[in-house]
Amino acid sequence: MFNDILVPLDGSELSERALPMAQNLAQSSDATVHLIHMVSREHELGAGRGIESVQAAELEIDMARRLTEGQLHRGRNYLEQISSQLRDAGIKFETEFTVKAGDPAQNIIEYAKKHSISLVVMATHGHGGLRRLLLVSVTDRVIRSCEVPVLVVPCS
Repeated sequence: MFNDILVPLDGSELSERALPMAQNLAQSSDATVHLIHMVSREHELGAGRGIESVQAAELEIDMARRLTEGQLHRGRNYLEQISSQLRDAGIKFETEFTVKAGDPAQNIIEYAKKHSISLVVMATHGHGGLRRLLLVSVTDRVIRSCEVPVLVVPCS
């Protein structure tokens, strides 16, 4: 049925709600679950811009680098914790933790293409109406642009 199932995680409890569904599908089809967690470099790339003082700019750049390093450390630990659950359940998995610039939805779509993913499983916050129009979620953008099926797990 499915060979490779992608579960994008952002470190939130909400994103983890997709895991039980992905685990069930992986067990029933002997699929590999791909866990990805990406840290944005946007804050680092913009650091120091518009600051006239060289010292202040260097300080802001250094702080941005430290923030990224902290996110990297927490992200690796986070993925290890999540992957241990899959390991304990006997599910095949792969993890990728990267630092990326750009749109998270586009990064998810590119990963799916690169790794021949057959299904993306994501959670959604369930906003509707005007709030949905104002807050176009990553999940919405993946649904609209991904070339493979996207299974959306509601938050409740």
